Amino acid sequence: MIELAVTLIFIAGYTGIALEERLFVNKAATSLMLGVALWVIAAITLSPETIHEYLTHTSSDIFGLIIFLITAMTLVEILIHYHFFDYIEYWLRRKSWTQYQLGWAVAAMAFIFSAFLDNLTTTIVAIQITRRMFSYKARLYVAVLVVIVANAGGAFSPIGDVTTLMMWFAKKFTADQVIIQGFLPSLALALVATIMILSNVERIPAVEKKESSTFNPSHTDWVVIIATIGSFLLPLVAALVGLPPYMGLIAGLGFVWFLIDVAKRARPQETHLKARIKKFFQHTDLESIQFFLGILLAVGALHAMGVLDIATNFLLNDFSSDGQIAAAFIGLGIGSAIIDNVPLTAAVISSMPHISAYLWVLLAIAVGTGGSLLVIGSAAGVIAMGMMRRLSFTQYIKIGTLPALLGFIAAMIVWAIQYWIFF
Repeated sequence: MIELAVTLIFIAGYTGIALEERLFVNKAATSLMLGVALWVIAAITLSPETIHEYLTHTSSDIFGLIIFLITAMTLVEILIHYHFFDYIEYWLRRKSWTQYQLGWAVAAMAFIFSAFLDNLTTTIVAIQITRRMFSYKARLYVAVLVVIVANAGGAFSPIGDVTTLMMWFAKKFTADQVIIQGFLPSLALALVATIMILSNVERIPAVEKKESSTFNPSHTDWVVIIATIGSFLLPLVAALVGLPPYMGLIAGLGFVWFLIDVAKRARPQETHLKARIKKFFQHTDLESIQFFLGILLAVGALHAMGVLDIATNFLLNDFSSDGQIAAAFIGLGIGSAIIDNVPLTAAVISSMPHISAYLWVLLAIAVGTGGSLLVIGSAAGVIAMGMMRRLSFTQYIKIGTLPALLGFIAAMIVWAIQYWIFF
């Protein structure tokens, strides 16, 4: 009975988030109240030992993600200060592309980079470029596309998404297995979504050319820029040695911070180095982080009270054939648009230890891209909503839900064809 009650509260909270524009209540406030309310119910109904165990685990996950977000945003702010994105903008404008062509370029960049970095970092960087290169209307479409494509690119890489990283570390598949078996389904999703969304951008006139921003960095400035870009590769190094990805990003920020402070003493004259790192922290989008904090707290409470276990057991119980398991995994992927994919993936890993790597790849694609159906279904969507103020829950549904759904179906079909051919 308590499981039904908290599920209804969770649905009511999500409804409040979806109706933010009509209720005039900030989504961050709604999510924070929802998260705390569910934990209060959990504290009343569960033993102190159980609460402590689950709250410790939830807090650890939240800490890692929020530290990653804050650090990544700070590194991006450093690149903004050093006019790195001005240079990218200048280079792209010299191509004299239409906004439609630029949309394809940004989508390709998001798909490729998310596999080598991760979908969250890629979204932050790609949204920064989108805000500079597209007209007022077009940038909303491209921002939605970035979320969908970045999630697709991260789904076929062992380091592109938290869930693929979890399955890789659990030895459910090897790095080459997830890349080879997951690439074509992910590419199919990205292509379907890009074609559908950019059809709205094609009819919008290209942004007029303007004079390029001044970009004349010194040698020291270039060292800082290269070190900052290199910092985004350190989560991969951290993951390979068994550390959480945010440790690599923290190491990168610490090194860049040290480098800037040392360079300022060596070159006291007027340069970009005069900026202080704490200035970049002040530009961090705390509202988006607080919103995501509330969502993660709510999902953690549902996990503690057994609601997620009930959902996964309902889908996976007594399933023995590959077809039944595949159907269940697709259902979990769609469900990840509402419930965070990390606890869903953790539940499957613990409950289904003996299935083929090909099915685990399907799960990686399903839960990695299913969150794209709603803007609050993935970390990439949440951070994009914070960076693009006009990107609301309802706007995302109008622009991205159908392309994301049809792309998701295309990915599942491609996976099924591959399975039929090779198995």
